[in-house]
Amino acid sequence: MLKSLHLCDPHRWRVRRYRTLRFQPGLNLLIGPNGTGKSTILRAIAECPDCQRREDERTNYMFFDSESMNPKRTDRPIRNTTEMKLHLRSLFSSHGEILQAAFSTLRLEPATCLLFDEPEAGQDFDHVLALRAAMDRAIAQGVQVIAATHEVLFWERAHILELRRDYRQRITQALCRMRCLNPPEPPP
Repeated sequence: MLKSLHLCDPHRWRVRRYRTLRFQPGLNLLIGPNGTGKSTILRAIAECPDCQRREDERTNYMFFDSESMNPKRTDRPIRNTTEMKLHLRSLFSSHGEILQAAFSTLRLEPATCLLFDEPEAGQDFDHVLALRAAMDRAIAQGVQVIAATHEVLFWERAHILELRRDYRQRITQALCRMRCLNPPEPPP
């Protein structure tokens, strides 16, 4: 499981708020406006040999973003049968269906860290809830999840790393103001 990530200098310049990020078991969320470095951190975890990872055991990282699930992308070799199945499925499926297939296809072990870059993209409310339930099931098996997201439905019971100071507070206040302007209708 990943405990911390110390960013190398090139990544440090793109992620201005943190030099070292600390992660918890379970669900970890990277939140902030576009351009603050959420995707950069995920790629650094998955691919950068110069960023320093501190793990409590050898960890298997699996990175999912909309580009890696693009069936037309040919610059990345398919390494195993699971990746082949997901790649073939992506020819005929939406982003949300591919993520659901990933959760049902992958053999998740406790030493696994799933990295998701905006898993809620292009998903309706029911699919977002189903995705969070799938994440919770994986976490119950001892899997760590790190996701870059804008989706507030993921915030509950999550370790949140804000890439812009007070971002969470600003979003919460904006949602509360919207709710006050448009209160829910009372049940009949």
